[in-house]
Amino acid sequence: MKPNFSGTWRFNRAKSRLEIPAPDDTTLSVKHHDPAFELTRTHVIDGTPDTVTLVLRTDGIETRHAVRESAVRARVHWEPADLVFDSTIERGTASAHNVVRYRLPDRDTLVADERFRSDEGSYDNLWWFDRLT
Repeated sequence: MKPNFSGTWRFNRAKSRLEIPAPDDTTLSVKHHDPAFELTRTHVIDGTPDTVTLVLRTDGIETRHAVRESAVRARVHWEPADLVFDSTIERGTASAHNVVRYRLPDRDTLVADERFRSDEGSYDNLWWFDRLT
């Protein structure tokens, strides 16, 4: 049985391992009714919130989004109980590839294993989130 990621999740800095500077805070809000998957991510950096909402599908159908000056093409699919978000981000002539594997090790924990690659830089992050609702 596939897990349901619905809920509000808050960044756990102590458990996370990031190769980028950690935000002051991050909250994920997920509405998941397979195959519909809506993710709203709010990072707070230096007191300023940055929110992005993506409406996705878990059946591998590509979705396209405009995020500020970037064009994002994303596919989400199951492997087997992990939800894999595979995206390409394009801004002008630059592009990046981002893959995030979401999993629920238990009812109150969401883990996002992120691999980001671009010509400007690459990083691997392990984000841990605790359930708020």
